[in-house]
Amino acid sequence: MNFKKVVPYKLKRLFPMLGMAGATLLGGCEKEETLRDVELRFTNEDYSSLMYMNENNERCISDVAKEYVEDETVRYIYLVPEGPWYTYVASTITGVRHNVFERMFEYSPKFRGKGDFDFYPGAASQVPADSLWYVSKGWTINKYKDYNK
Repeated sequence: MNFKKVVPYKLKRLFPMLGMAGATLLGGCEKEETLRDVELRFTNEDYSSLMYMNENNERCISDVAKEYVEDETVRYIYLVPEGPWYTYVASTITGVRHNVFERMFEYSPKFRGKGDFDFYPGAASQVPADSLWYVSKGWTINKYKDYNK
């Protein structure tokens, strides 16, 4: 002798019940912090948002950059060049890499490059290791330069 019990239910009631059951399993009181990205802008004449010279003539990371590094809500700090960079030739491209940018990237892994450097045409190709380094960090070089003029 077999007994079969049929449980009546309607599909339109099943989905809301499953949703309520699933919602009770989740901890609704915890709020996740959202991470944000910030930008530090600089020009070829003003790096004060990135670095400054102390009393011993040593380059130091700016206070703004340090605050962003220590802020747990900041995911990435993008270094964004502004203005013209066409006065930079091979030696200045190498110099600014070693004296400013490498120090920033060594200080924290939060730093990233963003934007375009419009160096003097052909200058970046004279220092291929440096130009590849710039590109590997997220910048572009002469992206908007029109060589057909």
